[in-house]
Amino acid sequence: MMDIDQQTVEALDWPTVLQALSEQARTAMGAREVLTLRDLGSVAEIRRTLDAVEELQLMEEEGAYVPLGDVPDVTEALAKADKGAILDKDALRQVGVALQAMQMINWRLVDSDKEIPVWQSRAEELEVHDGVRTALTEAFDDLGELSERTYPELGELRQRINGLHTRIRRTLDELVSGDELRDALQDQFITQRGERYVLPIKANFKRKDMGIVHDMSGSGQTAFIEPHQVVALNNALRIAEGELQATERRILAKLSNMVGRVAPKAVRALDAITWMDTIAARTGLAFKMQARRPEVRDGAIVHIVAGRHPILTLREVPVVANDIDLTDAQPVLVVSGPNTGGKTVALKTVGLFALMARCGLFVPADEGTRIDRFQDVVALIGDQQTVMEDHSSFSSHLLALRHMTERAAPGCLYLVDEIASGTDPQQGAALAHALLERWLEAGPRCFITTHFHRLKTLSATDDRFAIAGMQFADGKPTYRLVMGASGESHALSIAERIGLGDELVERARALMEEGERRLSDVLAKLDEEKGKAEEAARDLKQVKRDLAAQQRRLEKKEETLTRKARQIEEERAQAFVQRLNKAEKAVREVVRDLQRQPSHKKVEAAKATLAALREIQPNKPVPKPVKGGEVPTEVEPGQTVKLRKLGGRKATVISVSGNQVTVQAGAIQTKVKLKDLETVAQNAPTAKAWKPKKTSSHSSTPAAPRRTPLEDAMRHQGNTLDLRGKRVDEGIDAVEHFLDQLIMRGQDIGFILHGHGTGAMKQAVRQWLKSSPHVDRYIPANADQGGDAYTVVGVK
Repeated sequence: MMDIDQQTVEALDWPTVLQALSEQARTAMGAREVLTLRDLGSVAEIRRTLDAVEELQLMEEEGAYVPLGDVPDVTEALAKADKGAILDKDALRQVGVALQAMQMINWRLVDSDKEIPVWQSRAEELEVHDGVRTALTEAFDDLGELSERTYPELGELRQRINGLHTRIRRTLDELVSGDELRDALQDQFITQRGERYVLPIKANFKRKDMGIVHDMSGSGQTAFIEPHQVVALNNALRIAEGELQATERRILAKLSNMVGRVAPKAVRALDAITWMDTIAARTGLAFKMQARRPEVRDGAIVHIVAGRHPILTLREVPVVANDIDLTDAQPVLVVSGPNTGGKTVALKTVGLFALMARCGLFVPADEGTRIDRFQDVVALIGDQQTVMEDHSSFSSHLLALRHMTERAAPGCLYLVDEIASGTDPQQGAALAHALLERWLEAGPRCFITTHFHRLKTLSATDDRFAIAGMQFADGKPTYRLVMGASGESHALSIAERIGLGDELVERARALMEEGERRLSDVLAKLDEEKGKAEEAARDLKQVKRDLAAQQRRLEKKEETLTRKARQIEEERAQAFVQRLNKAEKAVREVVRDLQRQPSHKKVEAAKATLAALREIQPNKPVPKPVKGGEVPTEVEPGQTVKLRKLGGRKATVISVSGNQVTVQAGAIQTKVKLKDLETVAQNAPTAKAWKPKKTSSHSSTPAAPRRTPLEDAMRHQGNTLDLRGKRVDEGIDAVEHFLDQLIMRGQDIGFILHGHGTGAMKQAVRQWLKSSPHVDRYIPANADQGGDAYTVVGVK
């Protein structure tokens, strides 16, 4: 019995889409998961998944990168620990890395001020156990070995072992360089056999009781002997190494037991990361295809606006976009037209869109596209001949149609290429007509391609049928689907175009009946005129859609800039008010001090204090001494703090918003709560005598803020744009969007990775930067920044 579902996914090239999706994943778990992507089961779950994709797009547009790739695949290690196995050092270290990375992602998402409810709901699953995470993080040093700082007994044993190695080698060096064994040595080197130090001795000396023989060379000329002088030391070394192994194993067993106790929770956290990565893969694929979110409902409507075949789009093949509709009023669409005219591509586009929508994927189409969730998608494309079952192509085709008829029901989508073809045209057309009437009664939506005239005329007598034709103009196909047109086969025109021969073509025309020939010519002319009218209408629609989309983008950008500006002003105002309050307090103290004890020295001190207070500007806080080791009640940008949940790791405060603090720890920028910080002792800088600043008598323009030189800028994920794999026009659009993002985030320096390649992208980018009003300066990156494959750009 045929597997019609497997036949469907293969006919539609669904595995190719899944492979492209897998390549967008950031973790091994996510890459595996999306290869088996299936129907999400409900419209609610599909919408939730699409919401999650939009949330990630929002985060990444605003520079909030989610480092899913930092989480290693520890599925196997957790399974072993759950069963009581002792994990090796590398496995335990990887589990620690995974738990730490998941906790960082949890903090970043839970503390985010963005509207990301779907991501935040899953982020709560990432907290496993602070004690286990901290224990694993502190258990290993930078080389991946068990830490001597955490386990001092290991340091003592390692030190003893190193000392024994040194003593043994020194003793053997003395024997090798001395006279006692000069005649007996086969060579002057020290080696090991059975983890014991030995010397290479000539075979004829082995009976002279020089020590213990551990091995012989392959030639039999050399005996590897452990001299008596180092036997005791070798014994001591083996004992110490045994103690070290036992101690390490005891520590590993303890750590493994801790992991085993939290393994179920850690597995759930890893499942949440895998889910997040499937969303990241969906987001990456949407970006690569320039896809948009479809509307998905519980009905059975297909309304595709400027849809492009997903696989051709991924391959960057020029694709003609088409509008396609299947509605309640017209549930069957009959498409006709010439061979190689694009009928099958249009059919596969509908099928792939249906599969993508029910898996929560964006589709390469314009806004307004609606693809409802179909419970059953069946595609019958190409030759279904099965030699093993002894069926001809037509018989196999009929068997498939029988299976489809048996399972036909509302909520099904049927896609049949060249229905009932491969037999007598009149009988085949009648059979196809009868099948479509039966399917109409059962309720599936149907997209049918055909050359049968009988099926092309159904829409004239039955309103439930819609008809469309593939446009053929100027002697060649345009691949444009024209709704309401009856596409002719244009067999003679195609034969003429491919050079079959003028005489043959003319003879074929002559053999056609006069009426048939005239009808064919009239229909072809009508289809061509209808196609031109449809194309003009489509172009007008597209212009309207483009204008509307541009208007929405401008409104969104304006809204974002307004919100950012308001936020920055509020933060600056808040910081300035705080500094002003401190200044007022300092003035009051100076006045009180002078009132209590007026003196010349006090007056001079007061002048110095007031001079320093004159320097206070809304964007220039007065530094103050900070006592270390305390939970701060407030922090300021630029202040160094410790992250309590990361074992006291130091970080720099970037910005403050209420109790939320953005900090930079190495390459990682994240948000934490004020209570999770610890102060680092800092002394106030020595006060310098205040001097009035010299200003030009004819200018009141303040001095420009000091900017970081481009050659000193540091490159990281948040300030870098990767253009590799893009066309030049796509690259320039991406650069313009990237500069907008830098300006909105308040960053003045960015990196553009264009690579070397042919140099076309690099030249185009630098030429564009030269004329951009947003660009202040740009240079090729130096060797420390990545070299000439990058361009460093400063924005105004």
